[in-house]
Amino acid sequence: MSVVSPSSVNKPFEQGNTLPQWSQQTLSSTLFVAISELIADSIFYYPGLVTDQDQLSELEKSSLQALLNDQTIAEHFVDTLVERIEQGIQPHHQSVRICLSSADSAQSRTLLGGEKVAVESNPALGVRGVARLTAIEYADAFELECNVIKRLISKGHPIEIVVPFVRSLSDAAAIIDSLAEQGLPRGLHGLKVSFVCQVPSAALLAERLLAYFDGMLLDWDSLAQFTLAVDNSADTLVERYQPSDNDAVFQLAEMAVKVAHQTQKPLSILVSEQNVSKKIQRFLSEVAQPDSVYYY
Repeated sequence: MSVVSPSSVNKPFEQGNTLPQWSQQTLSSTLFVAISELIADSIFYYPGLVTDQDQLSELEKSSLQALLNDQTIAEHFVDTLVERIEQGIQPHHQSVRICLSSADSAQSRTLLGGEKVAVESNPALGVRGVARLTAIEYADAFELECNVIKRLISKGHPIEIVVPFVRSLSDAAAIIDSLAEQGLPRGLHGLKVSFVCQVPSAALLAERLLAYFDGMLLDWDSLAQFTLAVDNSADTLVERYQPSDNDAVFQLAEMAVKVAHQTQKPLSILVSEQNVSKKIQRFLSEVAQPDSVYYY
């Protein structure tokens, strides 16, 4: 593989900005916004409550009303996220990439009202990403996320949509259709929709997936976790297998990267700053040569 050639000359790439801010921010032309993270630290309640609050206890209802401050859930959710995102957008941002919610069931259940989300034995491999965004049970919450994006677009911000956890071609078709139904058809007024490559199937299907999308964001640590079947919180396994530096991960990543280059579609990388080894640095500069890298 070419990823470890010590003689290659490193090529610079742009460090993108993130919201929430996971690392020191630089003067970048692009901003990556993680909706699920903003929901956790600014909304505090499960967005599915917009149409179903019957299961809440009296204490939870009281807490919810205190958060809403006389607004409806729909008003509060959209207004709050639009305000947070606009606070993060700077004049130098030429593109604002908003990643739809990627929260798994365990993360969703930590929110107020989140107990309505079904318990899963392995949330990381459960209903998340497209599987949740296109589920009937999440339809009203998905509409709220889309309303946030539409509000930002209407205010003239250079918004792009990023779709997390795409597992299959049917996922790609389903989310593109769902976005169109919400008034966000890919291509309308130049609207771009990219996908996050997080699982081996997405890397293997990259060429066919990019027929549905305008670009790719490769989530290095997620791809490593699912390629090696290693829980990133299990220190013993991480120490043994070093998933982020495993050759299998590099092979899958290189496969996906080559497709992005061949199709001449934008490529970004999302990676934990503490996991960026010299081997990964060489891969980024010599092989991937992404448009931007987002560190968290």
